[in-house]
Amino acid sequence: MTYTPLRLPKALVIGVGTGAGHQDYLFQVVDTSSHLIWMQCMGCDPHSPQRHRLFDSTTSPTYHLVAGTDPFCRPPYWSEFNGEACAFRFDGPRDMSVEGYLGTDQLTYNNAVHQNVPFGCAHKAHHFQNDGVFAGVIGAAAVARGLTRFSYCLFHGGETNRQGFLRFGTDVPRNPRYRTTEILPAAALDAAHDSSGHYVSLVGVSLGARRLDGIRPEMFARREDGQGGCVVDLGTPVTVMARAAYDVVEEAVWSDLERHGAERVGRRGYGLCVRASEAMKGRLQSLSLHFSGDEEAVLVVAPEQLFLMMDDEQGRIACLAVTPGRRTVIGALQQVDTRFVFDLKDSKLSFAPESCIRDTVPSKPFK
Repeated sequence: MTYTPLRLPKALVIGVGTGAGHQDYLFQVVDTSSHLIWMQCMGCDPHSPQRHRLFDSTTSPTYHLVAGTDPFCRPPYWSEFNGEACAFRFDGPRDMSVEGYLGTDQLTYNNAVHQNVPFGCAHKAHHFQNDGVFAGVIGAAAVARGLTRFSYCLFHGGETNRQGFLRFGTDVPRNPRYRTTEILPAAALDAAHDSSGHYVSLVGVSLGARRLDGIRPEMFARREDGQGGCVVDLGTPVTVMARAAYDVVEEAVWSDLERHGAERVGRRGYGLCVRASEAMKGRLQSLSLHFSGDEEAVLVVAPEQLFLMMDDEQGRIACLAVTPGRRTVIGALQQVDTRFVFDLKDSKLSFAPESCIRDTVPSKPFK
């Protein structure tokens, strides 16, 4: 297997503003839980180059600044300039930090017009990785404003001329194979930082058909200080696992491969890599994540999503696509070919295997 970038349902074309200020922009969908929409606005310094001109709020007659006294201006937002403005800050991956002020304007997407939608106008955008195209970022929860169910299905990047979908409400496909677990309540600390991802209760891990005895539910429990826990997040490329659990998984994977003659090799940034002979590829096992809820609420991560194939000076190597960290984050690579359905009203996450490439269409050029 050759690793290619994932093709995510990660972009939406949204019209912002009215009159001379109207422009269609491409927004990047980076996570599943954030309710904030933000974009680079005129005067943003520093900013990342984008496809179209920066949004100029002064040319849109329907744009209004959100006052610091507005009921909407509550954590994670705060009042500035004696209540004349409502400020925001958003921190993202790879040292990204964005700050600015909230405003409201007309937004148009999915052939529908939405009036007085609050969004952040950024006046500073550090390390915004926008591929020279995206004007800003939008969370799926923000897209689904007024709807309580949304869904996505990720596919590999080999089909570069295809695009997937975020689906909402009654557009979410039915599937009798869905398994369900609870979405845990957000803590006050999350609201203060507009934290990405939804917390779920991970209770165990299996390698192949064998449940790993060294894995205990408390390894994934959330502590009173807000640390730890397990999150499902689109914005994290590969899964991060709490250190204590990661050590058990790495040892189990290596013990199994070593028993079948694997040669361990070093690769910077990866904890476990082996020489990838044809015989060894056949020994790579799946990893199953067990959640509370349904007895069969198990997310099976196939070897193609658990190991990354890459080259070194002597040939091919396979590296475990899981890294240790302070909390567990189920990343995008391990979500490939599984449909995830988030029911925010009933606090349920459902998922089922699916050939996600089937829920795509040919990409249309964005002009």
